[in-house]
Amino acid sequence: MTQPRDGIDLKTLAHELLHEAQEQMQEEGNLTPTAIVITSHENLIFEIEYEGDDEREEIYSHLVDLAREKGALAILTVNDVYLDEAGTALQLEGAGWGTLAESAREAIVVTISGGGFDSWNVTGPYFRRGSQFIFQPAQERRNPGAEMELLGDWTGSNGAA
Repeated sequence: MTQPRDGIDLKTLAHELLHEAQEQMQEEGNLTPTAIVITSHENLIFEIEYEGDDEREEIYSHLVDLAREKGALAILTVNDVYLDEAGTALQLEGAGWGTLAESAREAIVVTISGGGFDSWNVTGPYFRRGSQFIFQPAQERRNPGAEMELLGDWTGSNGAA
């Protein structure tokens, strides 16, 4: 399922959000985490700012409560993350990449979760060269349970309330 309501294609929206996040990083040098709660009547957009893990958990908990209250069909989150060893493999090919291929340790990740479909990510790896960001092609993958790390099982699809 990629369309929770008429006119909203989650795949297209996720790629648009990734592109906007890349533009923000090029212009401002950083990314403000964002969450979009999609309901049958409106899209609620939130910039997420927090000082530490406890505050982040509290903010996302309130976001989930709001999503449930509004009967949300999907939540999309946009975050700047560090890739770990098990992270997305990068596809840097052609002459001139050299050791730069090994320096891409960060990515913009758009996570899409909701009821009735598996969660999935659009990941845009990048690396920094001075003040410039060099973005790699986006990669999509299903990621069942991806929301568990950030949002918990807000849809109840894993048996939790």
